[in-house]
Amino acid sequence: MPKFISDRDVTFFKGIAREVVDDVVQNTCVLYKINIVDTKINLYGEATNKTWHPGVQLYVLINKEPQGTTYEGFGADITQTIEFRFDRFACEEKNSYPEVGDAIYFDGSYYEINGISEVQYSGGLPKNNFSIVCSAIMVSKSMLNIEERIQ
Repeated sequence: MPKFISDRDVTFFKGIAREVVDDVVQNTCVLYKINIVDTKINLYGEATNKTWHPGVQLYVLINKEPQGTTYEGFGADITQTIEFRFDRFACEEKNSYPEVGDAIYFDGSYYEINGISEVQYSGGLPKNNFSIVCSAIMVSKSMLNIEERIQ
């Protein structure tokens, strides 16, 4: 263990991080996990119609890029990339970890996770990992086949 980081310090960091995200920032999103059992895949391992587990509401820090618009054939298409920063311990409590391919509902739009990073170590130790950082892109609801979400 590093010389200046104790278990008590880590517990303090967890408490402050939880308080800031849950009580001050208060951004929530709904995480939809892919239902692997009910999703049918084709010969190439691709799923055209994914099925989803019920959504789980989580507090999150957000870093949004500005929306972009492309015009290809059938009118305007809005694009946006976004970064979601989840509290690892809150994900453990709700037993729901974001993974590549999962969907997130935030601010009236759906996003599909296309990358994950888990390298925010306190004191340089992997056991003190505090966050799960997910990069995602905006997708249309019709591509996801999601019917309901929880409040």
